[in-house]
Amino acid sequence: MSSQQPRLQTLAQLIPPLTYDMHKGDCGRIATLGGCDEYTGAPYFVASTALRLGADLAYIICEKDAASVIKGYSPDIIVNPYLRSTANVPHTGIEERIAPLLDKLHAVSMGSGLGNDPALHKTVRWAIQAARERGLPLVLDADSLAILGDSPELIHGHRTAVLTPNAPEFTRLCKALGVDSTAEEATQKLAQRLGGVTVVRKGKVDVITNGDRVFVCDEVGGLRRCGGQGDVLSGAVVTFLAWGEKYKSHAWKHKDEIKHEDVTMLAAYAACMLTRHASFLAYDDCGRSTQSSNVLEQVDMAFDNKFDQLLQAVKPSKL
Repeated sequence: MSSQQPRLQTLAQLIPPLTYDMHKGDCGRIATLGGCDEYTGAPYFVASTALRLGADLAYIICEKDAASVIKGYSPDIIVNPYLRSTANVPHTGIEERIAPLLDKLHAVSMGSGLGNDPALHKTVRWAIQAARERGLPLVLDADSLAILGDSPELIHGHRTAVLTPNAPEFTRLCKALGVDSTAEEATQKLAQRLGGVTVVRKGKVDVITNGDRVFVCDEVGGLRRCGGQGDVLSGAVVTFLAWGEKYKSHAWKHKDEIKHEDVTMLAAYAACMLTRHASFLAYDDCGRSTQSSNVLEQVDMAFDNKFDQLLQAVKPSKL
């Protein structure tokens, strides 16, 4: 199956133009489910990336014991301490608190900083189903991928879902679904087994496929492999997916040149390109000391480098 690379001009069409006629939420409302007492940085990277790219509102739905720590990272993120680990009781009323928030969103990410607690996994299983029922685009990463390995039917056929496994996670998913992870077209076969979801196989190059089309993102990245860069990617993917939903609903005037069924793949590619470029910029600045917080700080510069000139034509008029 031959691979392709979409044009920047095509990707830019998914980005909402900033005008004085817009209102809060018009550039996307996203959320991430994850964050426990051990992993508080991961959901912060997801939500903060979304805000730096231009999403209007970013929510974190995390475990109760992680909430105060995450709130201390940023006043810009809305933190909801709705999840409960096995150690924290009671476990009643969790779904009733999350459901109204899902009704507000344009896209949701799950798994970053989730951990392995069975009670948290049970809630995320429900949340995946609830998001599907609402037709929400989904990004699944990290510990949520272990849930899919046990229950692939949760996501099967949800064609606005994006999975972002690293090498070990990809191998485990392939094993769970009976795919040879070493085969040349393993990524496509995995996407096909999951009913056409988009799989982003992260690596030296990022392979992006829905089992039909294949994109390969070979944007130059940094040389550091510090933890948290995958969460930056998840934040970028969920943002472009949210923008894709706004594009499909004609939230701004455009020529409708992108087929709606292509939005998910394009969103995944755009996110990979930006994250890799932000990693390159961070490494160029910090070298061996590069951390994911440095990558996060370069997200807006990466966006401007790739898209600023293309978006000049849609600048708002002066008041």
